Amino acid sequence: MSNAIVSVGVTVYNLEKYIEKCILSILNQTFTDFELIIIDDGSSDNSRSICEKLSTIDARISYVFQENKGVSAARNKALDLFKGEYYLLVDGDDTLHPDMIKKLYYLCREYNAEIATCKLLSVKSDSEIKFEYYAESTIQLLNNKTALTMLLKNNFTGFGLCNKLFKKELFEEVKFPLNRKFEDAAIQYKLLYKAKRIIMTDEKLYYYLIHAASTTRADLQNYSSGRLDIIMNFEESYQFMKDNHLPEEIVELNLANYYRSLRGLTIDILNADMKDQKKALKIVNKQIKKWKQKMINNSQVTTKEKTLLWIWAKMPNITLNVYKIRNKLIL
Repeated sequence: MSNAIVSVGVTVYNLEKYIEKCILSILNQTFTDFELIIIDDGSSDNSRSICEKLSTIDARISYVFQENKGVSAARNKALDLFKGEYYLLVDGDDTLHPDMIKKLYYLCREYNAEIATCKLLSVKSDSEIKFEYYAESTIQLLNNKTALTMLLKNNFTGFGLCNKLFKKELFEEVKFPLNRKFEDAAIQYKLLYKAKRIIMTDEKLYYYLIHAASTTRADLQNYSSGRLDIIMNFEESYQFMKDNHLPEEIVELNLANYYRSLRGLTIDILNADMKDQKKALKIVNKQIKKWKQKMINNSQVTTKEKTLLWIWAKMPNITLNVYKIRNKLIL
C-alpha cells in the first residue's frame, strides 16, 4: 500500500512457532490504514512458508527474504521500504493489542506529537493472552529532555522501540548500527532528542513474549562478546549528548547507568565459563580507569558506588576477587 498512513515492519528469523500469531495480531488491528513490511533475515525453518502464505491473503503485506545479516540490517531494510507517515517496528515473536496502532496514531495526532508510546506486558510463551480494554488511561505529554531523563531513570516505557510509534522524519539520518547488540538502545536517545513532543499512555498495548529462544533475553541473561557492545553504545551516546549540549543531569544519569552496567557485565563475565575471560575483564577494567574521575565527580553515583569505583580503579584484581567470592556465595 503506497499511500498507507502507518508503516509497520516485522523482522523474522527462525520464528516458526510465533510469527503467524504476530502477523495476525497486526492484520486484526482496528486501525486498518497501514502497510506491513515483513523482512525475513534468512530463516531456515518454516517461517518463510508461513510468511509467504499470509502475504497472499492481505494486500497490505509485502514480504522480503534476504540472506542472514542480523536484526539491524533487517530493520534498516524495512526503513528503506517504508512509505507511511508513521513507523512502527515489531519483533516477530510478539503480539499487538487490537487497538495499539489506533491509539498511538490518534495520540500523535491529538497532541501533535512525533512519538507515541505505551507500556508493554511481558507474557510467557505458554500463557494465553487476554487483551485488556481500558475505559480510561493516564496520559503524559513530554518534551525531549524530560523523556530522556525518564528513560535514564527507568521511568519511561523501556529502551526498546517496539512499543513506540514514530513520525517518519525522526529516522532521517538515523539507522540501526550493523553487527551490534542492543541496537534499540543505540538509537533511541537520538530519536527522543529529535522529537519536540512525546506522548505516553499507561495502557499496556504491546505484548512482549518471553521464551528461551528470545534474542534479547539471551543477550541480557548470558555473557557473550556482544555484551561488550554497551561500551560503543555508551561512548556514542556520551559524545552525542555533549555535542548537543544536553543538560548535565542527563549526561550524568547516562554515565551512572553505564557504571552500573559495567558492574553487572563484570559479574556475568566472572560467572561465565569462557576462554577469553581475562581479555573481556581487561576491556572492562580499562573502561573503569578511563571514566573513573567523571564517575567519581558524578552526582548521580552514590557514595558507596564511588568507594567501590575508587578501589576498582586502583586495585582491579582485588575487586574482581571480591566479585568472584560474591558469585560463589550467591550461586
